[in-house]
Amino acid sequence: MNKPQLIEATEAGDIKRVQALIKNGEDLEQKDDYGWTALNWAAGRGDTEIVKLLLEAGANPINSGRDLRTPYQIALAAARVETATLLQKAEQESEIDSEKPARPFCKAYPVNAFCEFPEWQIKQSLSDDAVVYLHQDFSVTASMWPNENVVFDSDSDDWRDYCRNRLGFHVPTDLELAADYASRCQKA
Repeated sequence: MNKPQLIEATEAGDIKRVQALIKNGEDLEQKDDYGWTALNWAAGRGDTEIVKLLLEAGANPINSGRDLRTPYQIALAAARVETATLLQKAEQESEIDSEKPARPFCKAYPVNAFCEFPEWQIKQSLSDDAVVYLHQDFSVTASMWPNENVVFDSDSDDWRDYCRNRLGFHVPTDLELAADYASRCQKA
């Protein structure tokens, strides 16, 4: 199958050709064999300028291919933070709903990191060098899986404040994770 011209130009990063094709009324939603549009390809390449052109021309910001990933998710997976930020905003501004499942999050800590909290009383015996997991719901488990082997569970504001302020705990956004990854890759 011949590759659609707009996708071909986007894959090549040929911004002048992309501009000309858009001006000539090329279909923005044409798909390749993977079900990807030019916007999907620009997202994966991290080509923010072509993404801007396509969005300004009316490309659908949540169009997904056979892999069911939106352009934002593609840019995020490729750690293309600037492009992902732009696409996230476009998704949020669109009136089209995108279904994204919630991603569970936890962070590992040595068990003694919690000992200074006055109400800290664990439900099971753990060694002093044990590692436990603080989850986004502020429960603490002996397993990285939520609700499995719960060690401590509190709904108090004091507990949440302790976790946020004393331990620096927060659930990072997808963009924060991608930016951190991209930063570490540049240092390597």
